[in-house]
Amino acid sequence: MAISHRTLAVVLLIVASIARISAIHYNGNNNNAASSSGSPMKLESTPSSSPSSTSRSSCLSASTSQGAYQNSRIQEIRQLLCDRHSYVLNGHRLSDFADWVQSQGGETKIFSMHGVDVNFHVDELHAMELAVEVYPLHEKTKDPFLPDRMNLNIPVTFSEAEATALEVPTKSKNNNHTSVAHFYKGAAHDWDDRQPTALQLTLRAMKLSIIFAPVLTTSWLAVLSSKFRREVWYKWVANCLASGGAAFIKYGQWSSTRPDMFPTAFCDALSQLHNSAPAHSWNHTQEQVEASLDIPQGSLLEVFESFDKQPLASGSIAQVHKARLKNGQTVAAKVVHPRVAELIDMDFRLMTMLASVCDWIPGLRWLHVRDTVSQFSHTMAAQAHLNVEAHHLEVLNYNFRNWKHVRFPQPFFASPSLILETYEKGSIVTDILDTYDQEARKHGDLQGSDIIPLDLARFIVTTGLSLYLKMLFLDNVMHADLHPGNIMLDIDYPTDGSGRAPKLGVTLVDAGMVAQLTEEESTTFIGLLCSLGEGDGRAAAEHAMRFSVENNMSQKQRESFIEDMETLFGEKCSGYGTNVNVGDVLTSILGLIRKHHVRIDANYATLVINAMCVESLARRVCPSYNVLEAGRPMLQAYRKMSFAKDGYTRTASSKQFRRMKRVMPFLLDRQKGHHDKTFFKKIELQRNTRKRVARGGDKPKRQ
Repeated sequence: MAISHRTLAVVLLIVASIARISAIHYNGNNNNAASSSGSPMKLESTPSSSPSSTSRSSCLSASTSQGAYQNSRIQEIRQLLCDRHSYVLNGHRLSDFADWVQSQGGETKIFSMHGVDVNFHVDELHAMELAVEVYPLHEKTKDPFLPDRMNLNIPVTFSEAEATALEVPTKSKNNNHTSVAHFYKGAAHDWDDRQPTALQLTLRAMKLSIIFAPVLTTSWLAVLSSKFRREVWYKWVANCLASGGAAFIKYGQWSSTRPDMFPTAFCDALSQLHNSAPAHSWNHTQEQVEASLDIPQGSLLEVFESFDKQPLASGSIAQVHKARLKNGQTVAAKVVHPRVAELIDMDFRLMTMLASVCDWIPGLRWLHVRDTVSQFSHTMAAQAHLNVEAHHLEVLNYNFRNWKHVRFPQPFFASPSLILETYEKGSIVTDILDTYDQEARKHGDLQGSDIIPLDLARFIVTTGLSLYLKMLFLDNVMHADLHPGNIMLDIDYPTDGSGRAPKLGVTLVDAGMVAQLTEEESTTFIGLLCSLGEGDGRAAAEHAMRFSVENNMSQKQRESFIEDMETLFGEKCSGYGTNVNVGDVLTSILGLIRKHHVRIDANYATLVINAMCVESLARRVCPSYNVLEAGRPMLQAYRKMSFAKDGYTRTASSKQFRRMKRVMPFLLDRQKGHHDKTFFKKIELQRNTRKRVARGGDKPKRQ
């Protein structure tokens, strides 16, 4: 049948109307971060099935209204971001957050706990946004945003009349929240409410099989040849994990910190995964930022003065860009990688299946691989949503609000795929130490620790240990990824030529993994540290066997473990005053734990690895500094107030523990401070003596 000119004209008019309205849509696969529940809104208008005589004028009117609203939205976001950034910088945000914490009972609880099931499963990965409430602007007590949970988004709000005029569908009112509509089909996240199909999982499994083929096909040789395993196969495993995607990279990074489960050489090979990950394209970054802010496509530089296309750094989950707001202030933008949530969801389903098989193998049952993967999947589910990290940052900033020289980035906007935060100056601590090592080698047989300025050495060593002890003893909230790559130093030299000492500051970044410690966990681990100080191997073994509630060891197994621990302490750990190498002892303890199949839950592993990182950093900066001696006042007081004479039977009640928390700040500030002052005064005298000898002066007196 021939199509009449009139019918053809009507069809073309309808197509043109749809195309015009759809021009402002974002055609990605992302979910909206501002929605508090349900499916994301789609900005689509349904054309009438029968055209009317007013179709053309209605289309033009809608287009004009849309254009006006777009300009209004751009101006609103541009100003709000500047206002929010100022609100954070002047300290008002931290003050309001502190008031909110007090209104909640005075204790901060992070939204997700590292390695702990917080009532959601990997099946519900896509539904994490449900915990984020969206408040309309007119309900806010103070612009720009309330300090409740992760409410750092900027909702797009319409009245019913505006929604009708703009021809946008609105979310029905729910719990007295204003209707919300968006420019994009979805904002920041790219995985909707669908679960992966069997076909998708099969295709993903096939791709992973190809990626891991070199490792799988040579595993028999790795079993037979220890040399091939150490020198070749472990590196291949690391490379395959790096190619597998975010879930495998993060799992590899996490596994590298578990020498209690895996051989040391294997952990060393996997530690290379902490280096920079591949970066995604600029187009993806632009789309994610525009989608998260709900601004029209292509309008990024109408909101920002500038936005660097090249990232400053890239990790397994996201990458960081440097940007400048319209008021000239520099900020950092952390943008999630493409399809992260989708791939993590599918990969952990597959990893869970494989882990179930491993649990059937007799030699691997003690590892409880399936439980380990399950724990880690909860951590990864939280990390895939950047608004969770933003909440962690706010809690950590609150906990360290009185430590002027310790900082964390301060977020002022967050969605599941984007964090806008303050730009923190500084350099990675290991880069600074590498510079001093290189300079020292130019002057003969010297090390970087011999020439690093004493004020800087003291700051790095004492601050690193103090913040770890504070998180352990006082906050019960621990940054779970304290490797040196996440520690930045800011050295602000005076510009007036006065020769005054520089202002020093430390910034901890990447708070995607944070451990919420229970009273039992902190007490048990502190008990282990107390045992190191007392040189008590039996007490250390008793505390180590409490690192998991599933350590159902027989009496014979327990006695064997205790015997080996006492032997270890007799060789390497004689207690205070004997210059105990804490890192070496902890590494050996982890070796015994692996040998005797003692389980360690995720939070304990975090505490052990963080302690080893702090101790390793301190020894590199100042080899003679001993973290056990520095923490001695706190550890001895804690042991005396918490345990019986045997060093592991707990005697203190919860009420007594709360009292101890009031004493610990004094011990941390005064007693440890006195130790540090005395120690570095001695180091200064030693350096001055060496300088006199080098100039041909008096020879040093024998001690």
